[in-house]
Amino acid sequence: MSTWKKTDQEMYENQRVKQPSMPIEPNGHIKQVERYYQRNTEAFLRLGENEGVPAIHIALWPEGTETVAEAMEVAHELVLERIQDLPLLRVADLGCGMGAALVHLDRHLSEKVELYGLTLGTPTLGSNTSERIQIQHGDFHEADTLLPPCSAAFCIEAMAHSNEPERFFAAAGRLLEPGGRLIVIDDVVMHTETPSTALQTYRAHWLASGVRPLGELTRWAANAGLTLTFSKDLTPWIRLGRPRDRWLRWTRPLWGWLSHTSQYAKSLSGGDARQRCLETGETQFQILEFVRESVE
Repeated sequence: MSTWKKTDQEMYENQRVKQPSMPIEPNGHIKQVERYYQRNTEAFLRLGENEGVPAIHIALWPEGTETVAEAMEVAHELVLERIQDLPLLRVADLGCGMGAALVHLDRHLSEKVELYGLTLGTPTLGSNTSERIQIQHGDFHEADTLLPPCSAAFCIEAMAHSNEPERFFAAAGRLLEPGGRLIVIDDVVMHTETPSTALQTYRAHWLASGVRPLGELTRWAANAGLTLTFSKDLTPWIRLGRPRDRWLRWTRPLWGWLSHTSQYAKSLSGGDARQRCLETGETQFQILEFVRESVE
């Protein structure tokens, strides 16, 4: 049962998210996400803590993790653990960013496995990267029309950017072969009440309208022939409230107004709001495994 309570909103009550007067068309949203990463990825890598790993997802610190580089690879290792027992032919990263997860899989999976990625960003692959990694610019809502059938697919902190999660699952269901697995690692909402101001800010400032209640996600997945077979809350592995995070929160009254004109300030604001959601339990950072129904 969720322990979330509507608290911690006083910092946000005077900064409520302005709702658009008209809904954004899907293509418009996708273009917004694309511009978001074009404008911010370099800053994320320069100012973030990743120790050279070309990834911008959150670091995870299970017991025994000693370095930031190791923490950045934990999500990639979790995906590998969930799919490596399958008779893999093709694996797709739906929202692969700069391709770091595919590089990790390239080091550990059989050379016979083909690796595909879809991204709205700019992949950063070294010159010695295997030629079997094939990344293309594309929308994961259309994954089944852009990629060949796959034995497994995964999505690390990318589904959150979907403005139509139902379409994401429908495309993934069509992409996967019978018995194939979809691994999603992302934030999920742990209640069905009106979202807090922090959650509204997180969704708006990070273009994360796909952060939805777990029940909705599993229902949309089921409609696409995908059954939830495993889930785990990874939030305890996140180092919330780091000195940098506390400093940003304390100084928010000084820079928060910049989020109206600065994309980077808006990103910082969304990051703080995300942390508040995780701290209160309104959201959890989970790994979800779905299995594609087999054809009788």
